[in-house]
Amino acid sequence: MQQTLFTSPRTLAHRNDPETSLEAAKDLYNTGTLGRMELCALNLVMQWPGKTAAELERQHGYEKGQLAKRISTLLTTGKLVRGDKRKCDISGRSAFTIHTPTTLRRHENEKHSV
Repeated sequence: MQQTLFTSPRTLAHRNDPETSLEAAKDLYNTGTLGRMELCALNLVMQWPGKTAAELERQHGYEKGQLAKRISTLLTTGKLVRGDKRKCDISGRSAFTIHTPTTLRRHENEKHSV
């Protein structure tokens, strides 16, 4: 079993989800896949802050929603934060940019110093 650096399998499956969802979540957790996916999402945001989840997915060859699910969890735990709301280059819809707390502070400071 992996160290609990990130998400517990219990938070991946909801109470009313079928039993298979909880089994899949436990498998992702026990094999370390979940932690690797979350770490990958965190690293991508650290390297390319200010992108939307869809932009990161397209830029790095992920399927739609693959990173967004991990980013959502990392937002909930405070490891990532939402930045500005803008038109996403992929979907064409309004979406939040994603940052680490550090890159968001840097971004905010740059906006105010201009």
